[in-house]
Amino acid sequence: MTGVSGADKLTALVIEPSLIVQQVLTSILQNHGFVVEVQEKGEESIAAIKEKGFDLVCVALLLPDMTGLEVCRAVRAMDDEKKNLLPVVLITSEDDKNTLVEVLRAGATEIFKKNDIATFATYLTQFVWNSAERKALFGKVLYVEDSRSIAKMVTCLLTEYGMTVDHYSKAEEALEAFNEKEYDLVITDIILEGEMTGSQLIQKIRSDRSKNTIPILAISGVDDSSRRVALLKEGANDYVSKPIMDDELIARVQNLLRSKKLFDRVQEQQEYMRELAMKDQLTGLYNRHFLMEVGPQKIQEALRHNQDISMLVVDLDKFKSINDTHGHSIGDVVLSEVGKLLSQLCRKEDLAARFGGEEFVLLLSHCNQDSACLKAEEIRTRIMDLKPAGLDVTASFGVSSIQNDDSDDLTSLFARADEAVYQSKENGRNRVTVSEKAAE
Repeated sequence: MTGVSGADKLTALVIEPSLIVQQVLTSILQNHGFVVEVQEKGEESIAAIKEKGFDLVCVALLLPDMTGLEVCRAVRAMDDEKKNLLPVVLITSEDDKNTLVEVLRAGATEIFKKNDIATFATYLTQFVWNSAERKALFGKVLYVEDSRSIAKMVTCLLTEYGMTVDHYSKAEEALEAFNEKEYDLVITDIILEGEMTGSQLIQKIRSDRSKNTIPILAISGVDDSSRRVALLKEGANDYVSKPIMDDELIARVQNLLRSKKLFDRVQEQQEYMRELAMKDQLTGLYNRHFLMEVGPQKIQEALRHNQDISMLVVDLDKFKSINDTHGHSIGDVVLSEVGKLLSQLCRKEDLAARFGGEEFVLLLSHCNQDSACLKAEEIRTRIMDLKPAGLDVTASFGVSSIQNDDSDDLTSLFARADEAVYQSKENGRNRVTVSEKAAE
């Protein structure tokens, strides 16, 4: 498997006196993309960590000069924040539970058995994946902090990890930016200059239903359980206390951005499923179910506001003979190309649906009878010129318009237009007929 490449490769330190175990661990780490350094003694290893720093340390429990437990304690006692938070995993054959608990208390991140290297390999796979994601935390962050020194440090850190940061010192300015722009994450201090606090900013953001799924990380110099609970109730997704540790901040930001990406993906999938449910897959037009659900609403709205609305029913002529002569695959091509044409010729406010088989329905908002007839004639001519699948194809049209009386609804509009289509067929096909009631 491949880790990160070039100068960004992960580095690992193996602290192990056994040559065979050294070789096994080195091989596994290299297969996961690590550059590996090997040490046999604890003191030399601690010096190497202080001098170079690593992304991961693998240490044995028993070393020639000290124990792995002591190495863990030494790492956790280092002044450098990045080094004392360094992941340290113990590779051991020890089964004594008390000893292993003591190692974890000393600061070991994980413990793996030498006879179960496969579990260690699985851990490395996830470690590499997390590291790669952590080094590419793409996203736009709205950051609110009135301390210039802290703001500069956090902004530089987030930018270093690939994020774009808009920083504001006042919540009022941040809220204005939030309403105007799109963000993937909000990070806000609680105590701010200006009249609005960070808590109030969180509440304002959560009151906007169109954006209330954006994650919020709250920062406060007051670290107590009641404050954390209050912020979570107000709408914060996570909380970090000052002074801010780089690794903790990045880990929390990473988790929030990852959750947002997952949420966005679910939303996209739901939208896709909704599209599948309301669209005809062959033509790309809306399906009959969607027409029957939305059509009545559009007609009621037109009646309420005394607006024009018309319906066209389009039926392809002699379509059965196309299927019988050329096959259903050619028939599908004809339907698909006609569907695309209808979609192109409709406005955004119109509703074009495949009603079933070779029959289509167009519900035209703000369109009176005369305009509907002109639109039908345009479509009829364009279908003649289309020659889908290289065939001469025509269509018959029925037109009905709203009557502004108690009988107006989707069913009555369709019934009149469908009867007009039947008349077009009876009178030779490839023509537009207005429903008799509308023509009176």
